[in-house]
Amino acid sequence: MKEKIGNNLVLKIFSVIFAFFLWVFVINVDNPVITRSFSDVPVDMLNEQVLDDLNQTYTIEDGETVSFTVRGKKDIVDQLKKTDFRATADVSSMSDVHAIPIQVDALKYKEQLEIDTGNATVKVVLEDLKNDQFPVTVRIKGEPASGYTVTDQTASPNLVSVSGPKSMINRIDEIVAEVDVSGLKKDVTTTQTLKCYDADGDEISQDTITLDTTQISVHVQLSRTKTVPFSVKTQGSPADGYILGSVSYDPKKIEITGNADDLAKIDEIELETLDISDSTEDVEKTIKASDIKLPDGISFVQDTSDIGNIVIRANIEKQKERTIEIPVSQITLENNTKNYDVTFADKNIEVNITGLQSAVDDVEVKDLKPRIDMSLYQKGTHTVQVQLAEIDNVSIRGNVSTTITVK
Repeated sequence: MKEKIGNNLVLKIFSVIFAFFLWVFVINVDNPVITRSFSDVPVDMLNEQVLDDLNQTYTIEDGETVSFTVRGKKDIVDQLKKTDFRATADVSSMSDVHAIPIQVDALKYKEQLEIDTGNATVKVVLEDLKNDQFPVTVRIKGEPASGYTVTDQTASPNLVSVSGPKSMINRIDEIVAEVDVSGLKKDVTTTQTLKCYDADGDEISQDTITLDTTQISVHVQLSRTKTVPFSVKTQGSPADGYILGSVSYDPKKIEITGNADDLAKIDEIELETLDISDSTEDVEKTIKASDIKLPDGISFVQDTSDIGNIVIRANIEKQKERTIEIPVSQITLENNTKNYDVTFADKNIEVNITGLQSAVDDVEVKDLKPRIDMSLYQKGTHTVQVQLAEIDNVSIRGNVSTTITVK
């Protein structure tokens, strides 16, 4: 009996051992140890303040993200995501060649996983840290409503402190707050985000730059505008035998701004008087826009540097007289509503003109547009006034008349 019990005990122990090894075998077949790769996991930089004492900062040359492999049981590894890991690089452990080892830690199942980074590192470039201050430039975008213009813009604060890598700070040409005034009719105060620009007008990334404030308050002031002509006066007379023709200048008109009451008082802006005394040739004078005196409270909408210089030119030419014969057949009978039969005493009439030689030489009969207003006459014989068109830089000497018979 004892021998039978002993044999059963040995058999039971053997069965337990066999069952254990069978379980281990099954587990390793159904849930083996596997290796899986992860890539592009961002690397967090630690202890960056160690560079502050050296007045230095860094830019990452390589290693902003890391790739690594994870080894562990299949049922665990299969459910892992990139967000289950944290990759870090401790700046205080930087090597002499400015390489920082990357440490990857699992946020769960840490004890059941093996992580291999392949000795990955973050490679950085050290730079001196630079602090500087820049005035804020307010940049106006768009156009206010018709009849309005921007007369002032104020940023608060108007000076910004900036720190970062020396190379980046040196690139900054201006710090800008942009305000869109499209369609505005009244003053506006707005909060704007600051942007940094280089000398080429390209925006500079602020990833490695620190501004003591990134948003500022901007006040934009609007005023009414009015477009008025320029005017030029002349003094004196040209030499004998010469005559003043046109006086030219450009621009002919200008946009001014101020309060409504002051604008209402202004119909023109007078430029300097041009002296043409005894001149025998064109007289020219250049006026700087900045030298034009405007009434108090009034200013140009454009900056005077944009307006530039205004050149005034008085056209002086020899005076010429000329007699033009007009065939009476070319005289138009206006308002002949009664259909009178009209006959002329002469075949031609003479017109004496005087003025600039260039203008007088070009005059033709059709330019004078001779005409008689028949509504002024009844049947009979009359000495009538012949009406003529005005021509620039040409004068008609005396009255031009003729004799007609109306039937």
